[in-house]
Amino acid sequence: MLIEIIATNINEAIQIEKFGGGRVELIDSFSDGGLSPNLELSKAVADAVSIPVNVMVRPHARNFCYDHNDWRIIESEIDYLLSNTKINGVVFGVLDDKGKIDTKGLERMIRLVDGKGEITFHRAIDESIDPVLAFKELQNYGRAISNVLSSGGMPTAIEGRFNLRKMQDIKLADGAKLLPGSGVNPSNALDLVSYLNVEQLHIGTGVRKDNLLHEVLFRSLLQVV
Repeated sequence: MLIEIIATNINEAIQIEKFGGGRVELIDSFSDGGLSPNLELSKAVADAVSIPVNVMVRPHARNFCYDHNDWRIIESEIDYLLSNTKINGVVFGVLDDKGKIDTKGLERMIRLVDGKGEITFHRAIDESIDPVLAFKELQNYGRAISNVLSSGGMPTAIEGRFNLRKMQDIKLADGAKLLPGSGVNPSNALDLVSYLNVEQLHIGTGVRKDNLLHEVLFRSLLQVV
């Protein structure tokens, strides 16, 4: 079972590896659901740990629609991350103004990454008008998209488990893997994994106490999954 944990700084990333996490998602601004972190921080984090580091690429928190100016920022971030850091991949999502996947935007991102790192389509999918259909559409991109982070269109993965199960049932062998996340913690992780039959989990606040990573919660989580 691969456990991906959110980090916001280098010390947290080091703790995640030390405590047994399998992958880091590096973000800025927990309160906004994750924004692009500082680029130099991204480099430092990727240098500091041996586990994979995926970096959020999200220029603003208004929505998941991006205009010309937003794309200039996105392209600059991707260029830096792929040229100057050891990151494993990027975490990105894009919708159109009708709440569907912006296929042109997504394909633009795939061209930018050009196979030099993984792409995780993040919880923008949960803001789409039909998350299950959106997941099915993402399967059409094969291995160009590695993971889809989702709570099944609900506030938490437990609440969205029925949609997540539908996603898992339609997943193609060579398509993006489902990465359930939101509200996952040591007390519900085993039930979620058993119900969905997934091989990875995404966790943010579920292993934190007073906004700090907590080793006891980590150990509890790893014992059950």
